[in-house]
Amino acid sequence: MEPLRLDDPEQFGAYRPVGRLDPDSGGLGAPAVRYVAQAPGGVRTVLVTAPRAEATAADHGHAGRFHAAAAEAQRLAGTGGPWLAPVGELSAAGPPWWAMPYRPALPLPAALDAQLEPLPERTVYAVGAALAETLAALHAAGVAHGGLDPTAVLLTGDGPLLTGYGAVGAAGADGSPRAGLAGLIPEFLPPEQAAGGRPRPLGDVYALAAVLVYAATGRAPGDPAAQAAADPLTDPYAGGPAYGADPYAQDPYATEAHGAPGDPLDLLSPALRGTLEPCLRADPAGRPTAAALLPELLRGAAPGAGQGPGAAAAPGTVLDAATTRSGAALAPGWLPRRVSAALARQAADVLAAETEPDPDFLAAPEPGAVEPIGATTVIGRPGTRRALLAGIAGGAVGVAAGGAAAWAATTEDPPPPPTTAERLAARNTRRKRFTGAPPTVLWGKGLGKVDPVGPPVVAGGGTALVVAKSGVYAMDLRTGDELWEQPDVRPAGGAVPLGDGMVLVPGKDLAVLDTADGAVAWTSEKFRKGGRSPYRSLLGVAGDTAAFTVEEGGELTVVGYDLAERRELWRSPGTAAATAALFLGDSVLLVPEADENAEHRDAPAAVSALDLASGAERWAQEYDGMAGGHWAAAGAGVLVATAGKTMRGYDAGGDGAELWNVAAEPWSDEESNPQNFGPPAVQGRMIHALDTFRAVHTVARDSGEEQWKRNPQLAYVGVLVQAPALHLTPDERFLIAGDDMQVLAYDVQGGDLLWRFTDMRPGKPKYAHRRRVAVGKDTAVVASGSSVYALPLD
Repeated sequence: MEPLRLDDPEQFGAYRPVGRLDPDSGGLGAPAVRYVAQAPGGVRTVLVTAPRAEATAADHGHAGRFHAAAAEAQRLAGTGGPWLAPVGELSAAGPPWWAMPYRPALPLPAALDAQLEPLPERTVYAVGAALAETLAALHAAGVAHGGLDPTAVLLTGDGPLLTGYGAVGAAGADGSPRAGLAGLIPEFLPPEQAAGGRPRPLGDVYALAAVLVYAATGRAPGDPAAQAAADPLTDPYAGGPAYGADPYAQDPYATEAHGAPGDPLDLLSPALRGTLEPCLRADPAGRPTAAALLPELLRGAAPGAGQGPGAAAAPGTVLDAATTRSGAALAPGWLPRRVSAALARQAADVLAAETEPDPDFLAAPEPGAVEPIGATTVIGRPGTRRALLAGIAGGAVGVAAGGAAAWAATTEDPPPPPTTAERLAARNTRRKRFTGAPPTVLWGKGLGKVDPVGPPVVAGGGTALVVAKSGVYAMDLRTGDELWEQPDVRPAGGAVPLGDGMVLVPGKDLAVLDTADGAVAWTSEKFRKGGRSPYRSLLGVAGDTAAFTVEEGGELTVVGYDLAERRELWRSPGTAAATAALFLGDSVLLVPEADENAEHRDAPAAVSALDLASGAERWAQEYDGMAGGHWAAAGAGVLVATAGKTMRGYDAGGDGAELWNVAAEPWSDEESNPQNFGPPAVQGRMIHALDTFRAVHTVARDSGEEQWKRNPQLAYVGVLVQAPALHLTPDERFLIAGDDMQVLAYDVQGGDLLWRFTDMRPGKPKYAHRRRVAVGKDTAVVASGSSVYALPLD
């Protein structure tokens, strides 16, 4: 069992995951994600299967097809015999998943890892016979499996289990090419299905033969020797090859001094090759049926086969021999000892996994469900992060019996009383967060029909504000309890916290609210809509000074305003291009700040500097290639901008001339996507910015010299390619960002990714929502689609 990752869900119905089933090694990423999960108190353990996030994000129809395939597999219960994994429970709403009773099981790639070499030929024949019998039963019922690959085969002490029913159809609809689709391993996809054909029985035979070649050689059919000679470096989150070959890795399956033969079939014994090679023909008509293949596999799987005359054959169990033709092949000794030991270790891991009794959860809303403002509910990830205890990796390996781990598999019957081990585990209710694990949600709110017009705001020390078209809503930052609602103010943009517990809200005019009770302290009557100088938009605020635009005779004018004394300071000609004002020393900089989702354009950006006291223009510049960029006042007279893959510093205290220029470089020679920079974040003499791949780049403010850049090597960064903004926490310990699928936290000293938090909303979004983030002293408030929640920053 593998540790949970940073972005794993906290809950599947009544079950909480305690670990992942599939390992990172082996070079084969499972089409779905599988979790060992437990009911509250550990009284029931299941294996949960859910689609990969990258597959559902890339294709919004994938989740529905996944659910439909699981429902069809549930309907076929018993049709395929004892080796077809049962679908015991199926999600009713929200993100799809299905569960089966847990028993210690290793995916085929993990079994090869445990064995440290290919599986013995007897094991290959035994697994093949059981799977062929299962496929033959399905084909006799008029259905094809359509999802067989090495990760779909689980080895247990009793025999193999076949999972993954319908994976090909879930990955892509019939009629469209499936090459390169998320959720499929192309080496095991029959040619006709790769081209878009409907999964049919003879395609299952091709996939079965490819899987057995992999089990016997560690390589897929057609896999060139050059690929087998190096162990691909794996992505720490996805587990698939992503970053080239490791020149120091050795081919564990090489049979000669200079590597393995080019064709994996050359590694097979003549008998096994003669059985499998016809199944791999490109033309389905030339392949045998599963029923015709079964007798050949049974002959090779017979205990003592290949050992010479007089070899003793261990008998199969009476139960297996009476119920399946392949049962006799699974006599004691069919499973290698190293694989049996790995099953025992997994059993011990599951028993030692931390569980937390939560009797109230079964009455709680479905994960992902939200309630309207006015009632607190935990959304997306209720409860606390499960983790493996420190002693799992090197602790007891359990008890081996009959060649495999002894385990009381859970069933559909009422759960038995918890064992002593489960009761001890249930007592472990530690709340300490493990390194790399995301924090636990403090509270969550559904916004219903409330439509935010800007990011949330942390104001007055302990108040979280949601600024929406219909008004301003305030919640207690610690508990999420609703404090007040102000419907008389109709905001048109994000709010700005001021001193003394006040907040400035732009709408039809400028309104200042008291965050204690939501009362309107004052409004800018002089600049109200319909007046002589109607207010247009807020550009920026620093201290007691605000800059905003008004209309005068059809022209835009920038107004400097003293918020403390409520009086106009100056007016200066403005342009529609100036969408933000930055305050730097004794200057006000008018910049064309881009929308958070705007794409970089290779066009000039007009910037001007005004005197803070009088509004007189000091200088004006056009910067080539900076349209669609983001700007920040960095102190010491330096203006910083990012646009596309360029970060630049300008002498704002002088004439606006360029001081330095930094260009992002691809992370590898094979990478073709540009590292587009997101908005810059200023921390003293350091400038931080994320790139498209959510890597932190840090440069010196005065020189542009690179201080560090850290690539977290995320396998999937969402649909929106524009890099999100970084938010520096008040204590300057963390950098927080939100994109269209997650919240990320980075160490401000070095840029290392500390944790990722992925909320899981139900339904199929029409478009990607960028998470909007506000940070307080020790809390981050996140607006995510139709919900808002708080995360502790500890």
